[in-house]
Amino acid sequence: MTTIPKQQKGNPRIPNAEGKTKSAGRKSSLLGIATTSVISVPPTMSIIEGVQMMSRHSFRRLPITDPGNKKLIGIVTITDVINMMGGGSRYNLVTNRHKGSLLSALNDNIRTIATEKVDSLAPSTSIQEAICLLVKSGHGSFPITNPDNTIAGIVTEYDIMKMLAGTESDLIVDEIMTKNPKVVAPDVPINCVTRQMVDHDYRRLPVVADDLLIGMITATDIMGYLGRGRVFSEMKTGSVDEVLNLPVRDLMTGANIRTMSPDEKINEVAREMLEFGIGAFPVIDEGKLTGIVTEFDLVKGLAGNM
Repeated sequence: MTTIPKQQKGNPRIPNAEGKTKSAGRKSSLLGIATTSVISVPPTMSIIEGVQMMSRHSFRRLPITDPGNKKLIGIVTITDVINMMGGGSRYNLVTNRHKGSLLSALNDNIRTIATEKVDSLAPSTSIQEAICLLVKSGHGSFPITNPDNTIAGIVTEYDIMKMLAGTESDLIVDEIMTKNPKVVAPDVPINCVTRQMVDHDYRRLPVVADDLLIGMITATDIMGYLGRGRVFSEMKTGSVDEVLNLPVRDLMTGANIRTMSPDEKINEVAREMLEFGIGAFPVIDEGKLTGIVTEFDLVKGLAGNM
């Protein structure tokens, strides 16, 4: 593990919920905005048990720690799970070690799909520097580790966005969104989606038919297919191909999908994301999909006001 130490000195000033600033004291330290009651699992837990836990708690990541000394060993993320389901190198676990049997692979140790070289932050890292590192690295989160490599907390882009949501900004969605995003058709098989997600580091893709947005397929949707047990009730052979050939339309979020207009102010979008617990909005202009705006986009945009 690589711990990134605090590099700034003094008490920075950060915006509060009313968009004003205050000295960053104890309550506005990095641990003050992070999750400090962190659930971790041992490296011997099975993959399916870990996926079930992530689905049950709506986690995007799950730290793995030594059961004896509690030191951080690695982290399994939702991207690692997608990678295993046909998106990348972890798919070899299924095809090679388990001869194409997804059921067998899911009972392997969770450490086999974990990311073990994890950058972490020190508790003394300033909030501003944490934001800069998150934006620069493109990571959705950083674990916060004590000097002995035990976990003190986890700070995510959601935590940062929540802190910054009260700030005022003149930026609008059109200035920060991903324009002309990649899309998928509703009948595309899941393995094509997992591959695109891993290759391009996406966590969601708009689903489009006849140039109209009909839904979103997210990494959470795909992981939930495993974690909530639906895959086992529908599976007949246990073959990974049986699961990965499922069409996108069977898993996507479609009903009452929320969208944004390109001229919406980004602080308003941030507040709506927090209110509805949504990590991204498709952007619609004159009835057509023109972009997608994510938590990460908002963190980058709102952090420019600090």
